[in-house]
Amino acid sequence: MGRTPTASSPTTSTSTTSTSIASASTVSASTATGRAPAASAPAGRTPTVRLATAFGDLAVRLGVRDDAGAVADELLRVTGEPRRRSLLTGSDVPVEVSLKLDERGVPSLRCVVDLVGHRPGEWADSLTRARSVAGCSTGEQAARMAGLFEAHLAGAPADLPAPLMLGLGYGAGGGGRGTVYFRTGWLRPDELATRLPTLAETLGRAERLHGCGLPGAVEVIGYDLAGGELTAWKTYKWLPASRGRTLAKRAGTHPDLLPATRLHDLFVTAARPGPADRSLFLQLSHDGTTTRQKIFFLCAAWGWDDPAGLAELLGFLRRSYEHDLTPLLRLREAMAAHGTGVRLGLIALGGDARRPSLTFYFWPT
Repeated sequence: MGRTPTASSPTTSTSTTSTSIASASTVSASTATGRAPAASAPAGRTPTVRLATAFGDLAVRLGVRDDAGAVADELLRVTGEPRRRSLLTGSDVPVEVSLKLDERGVPSLRCVVDLVGHRPGEWADSLTRARSVAGCSTGEQAARMAGLFEAHLAGAPADLPAPLMLGLGYGAGGGGRGTVYFRTGWLRPDELATRLPTLAETLGRAERLHGCGLPGAVEVIGYDLAGGELTAWKTYKWLPASRGRTLAKRAGTHPDLLPATRLHDLFVTAARPGPADRSLFLQLSHDGTTTRQKIFFLCAAWGWDDPAGLAELLGFLRRSYEHDLTPLLRLREAMAAHGTGVRLGLIALGGDARRPSLTFYFWPT
């Protein structure tokens, strides 16, 4: 399908960084396609260990931590050494790496781990890891985490894919958080409301306020925690691309969605969604007082999984919002230095219409 209009192509003044990043949209050891060379993989180190090492290195390069080894060790305590393929990443390494640029352009680093060893009804090990990620230190906090497991996982199908994921976040000034994600798409809306009445009520009120008419189940619920205490929850729903009409008619009119709506409406003619049209999903988050929203784009469905398409996307983002995309080059360098490969899988936008937050999600190759 055709690309976006010529007027949207990156200008000369903004294309250099975009092209440099896009030319290595998959960061790997291969140089056959003109991608940046990576260091040879150290003998005896598994792909998961190499990725964790690169992740720690990146935390230092971005200035969000000063001890790369400590960051890598923390990630490996969550992953262990997986024995089967991850649904989250589509690889044998169950870790998604994400780089966020907030509305001021300040970077933060996150990862999400698919607990591929989790089994329905066998929660002890997963619960221990979740409590560690969340920073639970008291009996009351530990009990609340066990309650979350019961509310979201009790009765889940034995073959439910990726039922539990854990996240780690590292921000400027030593700030951090843990996140626990539960897959909830197996629950009907009324079943979810029975299990989580307060969350369901808040979610419904926010959707009605901003005219969000998405049908269907909440696919995933995540809980952000720091020091064992809940700081926010967030829900995720699939959102079909809307050819022939603006995204606001499906996603609603929350002001946080203006940047993503602009991106969608500009690039939708170049999108190639699959049969189920799972090319977008909508996140709604609530911190107890404020509700925020953002939209995630699956890059392969939007033609951004090749260097030309990605350069076009990054050029648009750079020109429209004036973010410094140099942190993406730091990610490329860290991954290459440790012989690991990643590809851009998702991008999320939300917030200020003039300068939104941008988050880039990378999956191992």
